[in-house]
Amino acid sequence: MLALAADPAPATHAYHNPLTVRLASGEPAQNCADPAVLRDPRADTPTWYLYCTSDPVSKQERERSGKDGGWHFRMIPIYRSTDLVHWDFVRDAFSDRPAGLAAPTSGLWAPEPEYLNGRYYLYFTVTDVVDAHSPEPGCANDSAIGVATSESPVGPWRASTTPVVMPRRAGPGCNFHWSFDPKVIEDGGRKYLYYGSYGGGIFVQRLGDDGLRAVGRATLVGAAGRYEGAEVKHHEGWWYLFASATDCCNGPLTGYAVYVGRARTPEGPFLDRFGNDMAKGRAGGTPLLSQNGNRWVGVGHNTVFTDAAGQWWTIYHGIDVNEPFFSAKDKLTRRLALLDRIDWVDGWPVAGGGLAPSDQAMAAPAVVEGAQPEAHPLAVRAAPHVRALWRDDFRGKGLNKRWHWLRPRAQGDWSIGRQGLVLATQDADLYVDRNTASVLQAALPAGDYRIEAELRLDAPEDCCATAVQAGLVVMNGDDNYVKLVEMARGGLRQVEFAKEVSPVEQDYPRYGNTVVGTPGRTTWLRLDVHREGGQERYRAYSSQDGRAWVGGGTWTHRLGPDARLGLVAMGGAGRRATFIRVAVSALSP
Repeated sequence: MLALAADPAPATHAYHNPLTVRLASGEPAQNCADPAVLRDPRADTPTWYLYCTSDPVSKQERERSGKDGGWHFRMIPIYRSTDLVHWDFVRDAFSDRPAGLAAPTSGLWAPEPEYLNGRYYLYFTVTDVVDAHSPEPGCANDSAIGVATSESPVGPWRASTTPVVMPRRAGPGCNFHWSFDPKVIEDGGRKYLYYGSYGGGIFVQRLGDDGLRAVGRATLVGAAGRYEGAEVKHHEGWWYLFASATDCCNGPLTGYAVYVGRARTPEGPFLDRFGNDMAKGRAGGTPLLSQNGNRWVGVGHNTVFTDAAGQWWTIYHGIDVNEPFFSAKDKLTRRLALLDRIDWVDGWPVAGGGLAPSDQAMAAPAVVEGAQPEAHPLAVRAAPHVRALWRDDFRGKGLNKRWHWLRPRAQGDWSIGRQGLVLATQDADLYVDRNTASVLQAALPAGDYRIEAELRLDAPEDCCATAVQAGLVVMNGDDNYVKLVEMARGGLRQVEFAKEVSPVEQDYPRYGNTVVGTPGRTTWLRLDVHREGGQERYRAYSSQDGRAWVGGGTWTHRLGPDARLGLVAMGGAGRRATFIRVAVSALSP
């Protein structure tokens, strides 16, 4: 099954992720977190610049002095390209943290280059401002948005000593919202600044004409606890908000992913293709980039732009599961720059022709101005043949004999009847070394298979829910599983898709998660499982009505033929989960 979309005119070469990013010595730069791209409007021929978060970029550059833990943190490295594939180092934006703005140990994250008012602006996150700008001197997490200006896209940069966005209190003491990840746009002569992260959410606010101060009221456009890394673009009458979710930096278990919503105005609300608001507790967001089972995980914090022919593209960072860290002990995840084409299908972006994150040869961007795009097929996953094996709606007098308890529940803690299987949520968990939750288990078939569940989770919508969750696990012991659950936590409702593995290398994580679609009042969960050699690929889906499904990321695992299906309701006591239906089917091509 194929769909047609625009593709750039034939390029003289192909590319293969990761991008070729080189230091002045010629050695590869092996880190470009939070990438941002600027096409130089003053250049005579198409020229682009790539800006990356302050991070180590090479093991060979590790300092022996002990500064920053022995690692050389480049202060926003800048690279130049004329083909969007090969990037050469130009300089670091700063030789050190800007005096009068950033504290001596502050990070400089998520650069945002813009050309405004006839000069170049570089916005960036300051994770810890100097005490003169803090409402609570002595704190290390009083973050702000900084800015520097230059007559060139590579500097020298003159940093303002006054933040564009000052530290914002979230509570007493050193409790601050996360003023991270700036993004600037212009609309009809008005400038807007987007900023924020999990701590407080993503906001949009007017930017003064001089580009140096945020002014007026801030509007929430991305839910707290869910989104960060805003990228905003205009396309055919719509403003599109791209935002990233979950942990950016968890080594091989990073589930970072990009979601998108659209609005008619820059101030939102940004809704996904099913009308769910990205700023609400049941957070919306149509998946754009998520791991697909190849070597790339943690794909996110993207920048969106066009090539010389006007074809849309995105660069984002991703983690190679085969070499995820510079140093696991130091928690330094290695995030490489990846590139994929964006096509617009029925008003929504599709990345990499449906193959993103790509790990094969792809047609490179156009570098000749005025080249005409041509039609190109998009890859669309063929639907498998589905053969029902069994279904349980839990309306009998007792549990079917296929079910068995791991750590049985107390009498009165569960029931079956007209509503289905009702489980009281437990103050218990399956998480690393805390393996106390009861699990209702059943055998799984050989070959490829699908699990579906329809459920309702009774949990509060307000700020105060713990990580109450209910759903599916496929497990081979307590410490090796994948989990697909609806979760309520801190006012946020989402579908979490997680993986736990044991044993692991020293200092490596054992648990990681990504998220899928928006849960409904009733939520449908689906896991498609494909066996490949000695491992399995688990792809997650969710639905609000059992008909329109949202596809999420893919985890790989080695659970083997003895893996079992489990139903769980855990993470906090006093709530109720109702499993209305559970079904297992065989899959074949």
